[in-house]
This record gives sequence, structure tokens and C-alpha cells, in this order.
Amino acid sequence: MVSNCRQFIAGKSQKDESVRDCRYFKECMMRHDLVGRRHFMQRSAMLLGASAILPKTFGQTTLMVRPEWQAFKTTPRYDSFLRAVKLMKANTQATDPRSWSYWTNIHLNRCPHSIPYFFAWHRGYLYYFERQLRAVCGDPQLILPYWDYYTNPTLPAEFTNPSTDNPLYVARVNNNVRQALSMAPFDSSLINFPTNSANAFEPSFESAPHNLVHNIIGGVMSDMLSPTDPIFWLHHANVDRLWVAWVSAGNGRKMPAISSAYWSGSHMYTSTLTLRRSYTYSTRTTLGYRYQNESFPTGLPLARSAPSTPDLVQAAPNERATTQPPLGSFRISPTRQTSDRTFAISGALDIGLDERSTGVQLPVSSEHMRALAQIGVGGTATVPASQQRYRSVQLVLDNVMITEAGKRGGYYYRVDLNLPPNASGKLQSIPIGTLGAFEISGAAHHGSPVWLRYRMRRAVFAGVAARIGLLSVSFVRVDGEQGPTGQVIGLGEVRLELSTEDNDA
Repeated sequence: MVSNCRQFIAGKSQKDESVRDCRYFKECMMRHDLVGRRHFMQRSAMLLGASAILPKTFGQTTLMVRPEWQAFKTTPRYDSFLRAVKLMKANTQATDPRSWSYWTNIHLNRCPHSIPYFFAWHRGYLYYFERQLRAVCGDPQLILPYWDYYTNPTLPAEFTNPSTDNPLYVARVNNNVRQALSMAPFDSSLINFPTNSANAFEPSFESAPHNLVHNIIGGVMSDMLSPTDPIFWLHHANVDRLWVAWVSAGNGRKMPAISSAYWSGSHMYTSTLTLRRSYTYSTRTTLGYRYQNESFPTGLPLARSAPSTPDLVQAAPNERATTQPPLGSFRISPTRQTSDRTFAISGALDIGLDERSTGVQLPVSSEHMRALAQIGVGGTATVPASQQRYRSVQLVLDNVMITEAGKRGGYYYRVDLNLPPNASGKLQSIPIGTLGAFEISGAAHHGSPVWLRYRMRRAVFAGVAARIGLLSVSFVRVDGEQGPTGQVIGLGEVRLELSTEDNDA
């Protein structure tokens, strides 16, 4: 049993799919409050610190260069950075922009995860935080460094020294993120950018490595208070750098045009601190910076299992499974209309996840397999119990709960969809996402009970009606060097749904 799990979140959400779209998500984020949101925003407007960090320079010709940490720590800016972090952490006024908790609360209240503008919102967030660091320490040349974990997957030593006067140290579960890394986002097939579009870079990268770095490090990094940990800022500077690298790589990769509606409007950080979305289209115009290295990683880092034997660490989040974990025994949930836009064609109830990998069988009738196959070739499908025409397929984890040990992170599960064997008898296991403490914390933004949705490519289901066998979902456990034992996550239901959304993400 998962004990006291419902204490993980508070509030109540609508169960209808029609209110669980991006607009609803954004509104939900605006309602969530750690320090008393209304008081937080009113006080923010009165503080002089906020005005000191607003953009003042446009079209600047001299770009500041954000360096990698190993280079940064050899410069005079390192001392300025330490001084700024110490001063901000010592300020206990959560409504003061000069305090560390002020910026943590912005992330908790406003950050967009698993919805559009993940990259762009965080770019503006780092930009304003960087300017606040300069204002606090009095060094106008201070620049945020990044941590290139594709080259150095171990946390910099300066962040792991537990000395009481080290402002960079917080307790963490793991100090190495090799198991979080993936080359999948850099694949040449991902030519589009935004979340909710097909073959898109943003959702792929957000899932892995972004979410998984949070999960594997653990501690406060595994929830929405993650900016409490100073390594958050270097992690997100690297996230921002790799977005720049994706744009620079070309070869058919394309952003929404700067003139498109995608860039209209503003990112909101507080009621008085906003940034035009168009300013976050590039780092080199209004924001006025670039990175020391703006290239893709060429591969995954090497790990030494013995002094003379280097082994390449595999892309655990996205590697194809050669074997599937054993199937557990779970009660089957009924097929039914789950909202006015979705229909569950199979499901299982009350799944507990611990340190073992497990599989969940999803029996699908021949009639519903034909519906999947129709969607798989780009068509629409109907089912007898509904009048809707369905266009896409998604996996839903509903009523998700997490234990106290689970919240600390240090692990994640790779979520795979397993199709019946094809004509040649070959099994297909398709990675569709990841599940961990960070993903659950992000979903808790939107109310209770917590649920997560994994959209799937339509083409996955082409020809599936001709196959003999059962579908299943695998939860493949991946740990860092340290990971919790015992049950960490409870899933009230795992179900496969048809959706009316015209989405091929």
C-alpha cells in the first residue's frame, strides 16, 4: 500500500478531458501558491529589485558569453557568483526579488511543464535571474555558467562539498547523471520544435534528458521547488544551450517563424515581471548572450567499470528493449467513455511500482484493435459505445500517488508500449515516455487526483489488427548510483485511450 500519498498534493481538478488542455494547465499554474500568491505578487510590485533587472538594452552588438562550469570557476566571476548565492540565500524575505526563495516560488507558481513554451519560458526565467545575481553582488559582468553533463556527467565538486559555508551544497540522492542522458532529442527526424507538434524537439528533450536529470539527482531537484538547488541553474543553462545547438544544427530543423502567432504575447513570471515571447526566440538579440559551445553532443559519456575498461553508457531513457519485464497480475478496468473526447479501450487497476521493473497487460478486443489500425494509417475510427470519431491514441496514468521515499527521487521508470509480435514473430517495444518524482510533481500543479498522459505516434499502430497477441505496458526501473527500495509510486489505473484530438506527437 502507498501510505499517506494523497498528502502529496492538494486541491481538486476536473476529470473531463475538455478542461485538461493547455489553457487549463496555464490557469492552474496561476492558482497554485506556496507563500500566499496574492501577497507574493503585491509585494513584488513594490520592491525596487524587480525594476533593476528589466531589459534595458536592445539589439546589443557585444554578446556576453555563458561558459561551461569548468572554465567559469577559473575566472573572477566565480567569486561574484558565490557572493550572490550567499547573499540571496541569507535573505529570508520570500517576497523580495533579492532572495533565493523568491525565484524558487516563481518556478513553483508559473513554470510550464509538458505544455508549450517549456524552453522559451525558462530562457526568460534564467535571463531575469542572471540579472538579479548581478544586481545583488554588484558585478555587471557576472554571467550564468552551464554544466555540460554530456561531457562531465558527475556534478562539479564545488556543488558536492558539504562544508557549512558552501552555498552551492544541498543534500542530493545522486551526484552522477549518466543514466538520465539520451541522444534521442538530437535525432535528425525531430525537425519541428513545439510541444504538440509531430516530430518535435521540445517534448522529446523535456522528457529526456531534462526531466531525468531532475529525477536522478533527486532531493529537492525532483520536485517543482528544484531551483532551491543551485545546480538547477546550471542544468537549465545547459538545457537552453542545447536548444541553441538544435537551431544551429539546421538540416531541416525549423522553429516557428518569428512572425508567427506562436511568439505573440508574453511570458509571465510575476504580475509585474513579464517578457515578450518574441524576445526569447534567440539569445543573440534582446537577451544579448551566447554560449561557449553551441554544438550538439557527439555521444554519451564514458564510464569506467574498471581502471582500464571504458564502457559506453547506453541511452537508458530511449534504448529499445530486447526483453520485456515479467507481467504482473492486476485487475482489468472496463472499456468506457472517459470524457466527451476520449474512450478507454483497455486498462488495469491498482499498480504498485517498486525497485523492480514490471509489465501491465492491456487486453484489447479485435474490434478495438481494428480502430487502432485505422488510426495507425491516418484515418479516423469509431467504436460502438460512442458517437465520436477518434483520431489519436494516448496512454493515461490516473490517480497517481507517490510515497515519501519516492518523492526524494534518485530513480525513474522508462514507460514502453509493447505490441504483439509482427508476421516474422518479432516483438516491438516502443519507448513512449518516463515516470518519476519530477513528472508527478509537475502534474500535481493541475490538481488532484494526479494524472499523466503520454501521446503516441499514430504510425505505431499501422497493421496492428493483423497481429495475434496482447498489448502491454512496461515500467522499466532505472536507478542512479543510489535509489530507493520498496514501493515508491502507486497507479490507480493504467489505460489506453482513443482521443478525438488531431495530434500525432
